[in-house]
Formats: sequence, C-alpha cells, structure tokens
Amino acid sequence: AMHHRSALHHRSKPGLIRHIVISCSLLLLWGLSGQCADQAFSAEPAAPAASPNTLSGHELLRIGTIHDQQEHFPESLTYYNLALSKFREKRQPQGIATTLVKIARIDERQGHLQQAHTSLKEAVSLFAKASDRSAHAESLLAIGRVSAQLGLSDESRDALTQAAALFTRVRNARGWNDTMVQLGLLQIAQGENSAGLTTLQQASEEARTRRHMDQQFTATVALGDAHWLLGHTSDARSAYLDALSLAEAEHHLPFEGMMQLRLARLDADKTSLNDRVAQGKRALQIAQAIHDTAAEAEAWSLLADLYRQLGQATESQEADTHALAIYRNREVSVHGNR
Repeated sequence: AMHHRSALHHRSKPGLIRHIVISCSLLLLWGLSGQCADQAFSAEPAAPAASPNTLSGHELLRIGTIHDQQEHFPESLTYYNLALSKFREKRQPQGIATTLVKIARIDERQGHLQQAHTSLKEAVSLFAKASDRSAHAESLLAIGRVSAQLGLSDESRDALTQAAALFTRVRNARGWNDTMVQLGLLQIAQGENSAGLTTLQQASEEARTRRHMDQQFTATVALGDAHWLLGHTSDARSAYLDALSLAEAEHHLPFEGMMQLRLARLDADKTSLNDRVAQGKRALQIAQAIHDTAAEAEAWSLLADLYRQLGQATESQEADTHALAIYRNREVSVHGNR
C-alpha cells in the first residue's frame, strides 16, 4: 500500500510507475476482474479417473481453471503446463494463447513479472492472427499492466491503447473500463496529470452509469490514489469517502476495510488524529472478522504510528508488537510452504 507522498517523490520514473501500478491496482485485478477471462471454458470439474496424458488440452485447461479459482496455484500451474504441451503438440494456437494468458496471470500475481511478460508476448502475437478479438483485447490489457510494472511505459501505453480500442469494437464495457483505469494510472505516473485524472474520472462515471459496483469502486479508489499522489488531499479524501459509502451500501467488508485504512493514512493535521485512530480500529475489526492477516498487520502498524503521534507510547508499543507477530507468522508460513 502507499505510505507517504514524500517517499514517492524520490523514486525513479520506472520505480514510480511500478509503485503506482502495484499500490493502486493489485486490488483491482485480483479482487474484481479476471473472472470473465475464465468464461471461455466452463467451470464444471471434469474429475477424471484417467491419467492426465489421456485428457485433451481443453480438459486439462478446465481442471487448471478450477484450481485457479480456488487459489491452488501450484496444482493450477501443473495442469496449465500439461495443457500447454498438449496444445503445442496439436498445433492449436488459440489453446496455446489462452493457456499462456492464464499462466501469466499466476506469474504476475506471484511477482514473476518477466516470466509473465514473456508468456503474454507470445499470447498477444497468436491472438493477433486469430479471430477472437475479445481474447486479443484481454491479452493486450494483461501485457499493458505487466509492462507498466516492469517500467516499460511506452510498451504499456501502446498495449493499453490497442486494448481499449478493441474492447470498444467488441462492445465489452467491463474490459474497456479495466483498461482505462490502468491507462489513467500510467498517465499519472508519467506526469500527464490532467489527462490521467480525466481518464480515471471517465472510467468511474462509465461504471456508475452501468451500475457495476466493483468497477465503480475500483475506478473511484484509483482516482483517489491519483489525487493523493499529486498532493490533492481533499480530492483524495472525497474520492475515498465515495468509495467507502459504496462499500457500506453493498455491505462489502473487504472494500470497507480497505477504505478505512486509506482514509486513516491520509496526511492530516493533529486535530484529526483521533478520527484516524477510529478509522484504523474499524479497519482492524474488519480485517480480524474476515481473517485477512495482511490487512490486520497493516492496521496494527498504522495504529502504532498514530498512537506514537498522540504521545501514547504504551499503546503504540503494543500495536507494533501485534503487527510484528503477524509479519513473522506470515514469513514462517510462506517459507514453510515452499
């Protein structure tokens, strides 16, 4: 998550782009979008008694997708790689490209950006020769996002611009909206502030018109993040408050917790410190209720900082201890699973 603007001002351009795209957008990608890319293959388990080598590429891909939806990534990658071999052996370019996009999504999620980029380059070139414009647009959006995180801003802009045009041609409003959010964040990262804010505003309004809650939330948060980055604290706050009321209206706890954290982090004068503590506590309560340890650690860490500013040393120390304990547990479990 983003911390303080001052830290951002010292970053190099590629580092800045990567920071913005990661901090503003990972929620957008994994919580909200991407499910539609799985619709090409039905999600019904083909629980096979047979061994994998008797299954077709499409069957292997379908099993991989089921594991993917359940976030069983190692199993998912095993089936995707088997599917990829089968499609290559049968010379089925659509199957190859579809599988490469799915593998790249897992690689991106796990931070293996270069691997994701390599897979997506091949997928984009295969889709460009096929007739499936929607899938071609999805692959361009994915490579645009990954390129931005790698600091390849020109390549990212080209891919996102092409993706937006293709999504418009196939009347895919969801894809167009996801693309505009990425493009707006990229424009902000490159110093095209008014263009970036306009793009994000467009995405937010389009999602509102379509009454697509997830995308409206996503675009509004991205708009808030862009204002925050540019030092427009009151504009950032009003965007975050819009997103918060949306989350509350939908009784969406993860989104509400995220916004309480964002609002509590906003730079503000001393008088609002107690309000920010209340927001931090609400975020903590939500994180504990939904068993989100990453958000819980972030909330404790933020509370430690706020208590320190209020001169409450004991509370600050206790909050720090809670945050550290969670971070240590997470490290142990991550390394333990390798």
